[in-house]
Amino acid sequence: MLYIGHFSFDEITADGGQKHGYFSSVVDAESPSDAVAKFEAHIKTMKSSQPEMAGVVNVYIEDILKIEKIPDTPLMTRFQSSEGEFPPSTSYVLPGAEGRQAEAFGYSPDVDKHGASDEGDFVESQPFITFDR
Repeated sequence: MLYIGHFSFDEITADGGQKHGYFSSVVDAESPSDAVAKFEAHIKTMKSSQPEMAGVVNVYIEDILKIEKIPDTPLMTRFQSSEGEFPPSTSYVLPGAEGRQAEAFGYSPDVDKHGASDEGDFVESQPFITFDR
């Protein structure tokens, strides 16, 4: 059975600043408790091996989804809304999984350039869809 785990976390930066964030993981498991055990082991491995998780101090289970079969039509697995403008953040796709179980695709032709520019500024993403209000 396929399980998708949505997690949030508290982070302390190298200079003592506080941050928070979210991540999702997916696993094939026999039961919800088996999925939880696999998620826990994976998170601990990622914490010790991935630089982007060095400052993570607490991880919270937001929810775990059980998917009985891969849907033929898209299934939204998470929707979250926050107050105010979009805050500055850093996002990683498939950290620690390059070339193994999954492959990431970007919509923008210059998706590799969405990180920091030579001046250290970040490139703002362009909307995929814009709706009238």
